[in-house]
Parts: sequence; structure tokens; C-alpha cells
Amino acid sequence: MMIFATALWAFALIAPLLLSSYTPVEITLSRYLWYGVVSLVLLLARYRARRLSVPQWCRAAAYALAGNILVSILVSFAVQDTGAEVVIPIVGFLPVCVSLAGSRTLPAAKWLKLILPFCVFVVGLAIVLFVESNHDGRQSGFSWRGVAAVLATVLIWTWYAISNEDFLRRNRAVSGTHWSCAVGVMTLLLSSAFIAVGLAHGGAAAFHSHSTEQTLALFVVVTLALGVGTSWLATSLFNYASHSLPMGLVGQLLILETVFGIAYTCVYHQSLPQLSQAVGTLLVLVGIWFSARVLLK
Repeated sequence: MMIFATALWAFALIAPLLLSSYTPVEITLSRYLWYGVVSLVLLLARYRARRLSVPQWCRAAAYALAGNILVSILVSFAVQDTGAEVVIPIVGFLPVCVSLAGSRTLPAAKWLKLILPFCVFVVGLAIVLFVESNHDGRQSGFSWRGVAAVLATVLIWTWYAISNEDFLRRNRAVSGTHWSCAVGVMTLLLSSAFIAVGLAHGGAAAFHSHSTEQTLALFVVVTLALGVGTSWLATSLFNYASHSLPMGLVGQLLILETVFGIAYTCVYHQSLPQLSQAVGTLLVLVGIWFSARVLLK
């Protein structure tokens, strides 16, 4: 279950390349329309009698905007702007960032043990950034704007993960699945509102200003896979794995998202990374792996 979940999550890191002639906003709004529809159906079918308060719905709207829509736009922009080869290693460090931010009383001994893995990660990432910034063979090209976007993604999602966990801890009557559906419904409402505003100001051209190289069918299939597979199914599988496996193992298996992302990128480009880039990526994976081992012991 956990392996399948990480494979689905990694698809979000390569999907913007498959839809390169569509904007990050178009990809995001379509993705969360699908996810929102699934959430609405589940909410009406299973949780209709369990009412949420107005402040809780407002909190769900904030998470929908920041944790779903904004993060997805930033990731899609970063992948299209600077390449998945740069985005994937940085996103891969997200579980470690969340663990650190959530550890209010991390012992000094653990901080000392984290120094070496952090250094390995930084060196590996520096190699990846250096190789990509001096590599002109890719169509998209390297951009520091994309790097800034993915770093902002890590910060926003770290806040979202910690804040969401704190909310569920303080609201025991709201189950994780119920809350996920509520956030999904608010994501649907926000996505629909953004689409309505775009249509009102620019008409259909506001969401179809790109070239016609890619068919609408591909766009629908990929965003459907993102909305139902990456956003809903992967989360459900992760929740199941979290209850079935030791948390330490679950945390370490999260690194597979980075591995799958790298594999998808190689398949997309139909080539293996050059040696220096492969070494940098390997160091990033090693740094993430050992950081997770230290934090989850």
C-alpha cells in the first residue's frame, strides 16, 4: 500500500511535463475539480449527519487554498520552469522538514546525529543545482525562479502538515477521512470560483491560451489521474499503511516518492542522468534516508 501511494504521489512531479503546453493554474484547477467531486460524494454519502462548525469550514478553506491549490501551482510552475530533476530532490526532503518542525523537544543528541546527513543532502543538492544550471540540453532550461517556487512549496506544506495535525488533535470528534473530505469540498468550491472569475474576465480563452499540440483528452486523463489517484487514492493508501505498519518504516518508505519521481523523469526524457547528476541525486537520497532514520528512532 505504501509503495503504491508513493508511486502515485510522484506522478504529480512529472505530470506538468506531460502537460507542458498547459499552465500550472489550468493543471491545478482541473486536478482539484476531480478531487473535489470525489470528496463531495464521500462527504454526502458518509458524513452528511456530522456537521462542521463555521470556524472549522473556514480552516478547511485555508488548508484547501494553501495546502492544495497554492502548493500545486508552485510545484507545477517549478517543474515546467526549472525541470523535475531539480524539483524532485528538494521536495524529497519535505518529510524530514515536517518531522523537524513537529519535534518541539528534539534532544541535542539527535541534532548532532543529523549534522552529517544534512551535510550529505546539501552537497548532493548543490551538485544537482550546479549540473542543471550549466546544462543547456533540456528544453525548459534551469531557472532560479523555479528553485524559489519549490522551496516555497516545502515551507508552505510543512506549515500545512503541522497545522493540520494540530487541528485534528484538538478536534477528536472529526475523523481524518471526514476532514479530508471537508478540505476537498472547499478545494472544489475555490477551484470553481477561480474558474468562474477567469471565464468572466477572459472567457474560454483565459483557460485555453496555449498551443493545440496536446489534446484535451490527454489533459483530462492526466488531471483525472492527479485528482483521483494522487490526491485522493494515494492519501487513502497512506492512511491505511500508517495504521498497518510501524511509523518508523512508513517514514523511511516516504523516500520512495523521490525514487519514483526520478524514475519517471528518466522515462520521460528517455535517457539516464549524466554521472555527476546521478551522484548528486544519490547523495540527496542518502541524506534523506539517514535523516529519516535518526528522526524516527
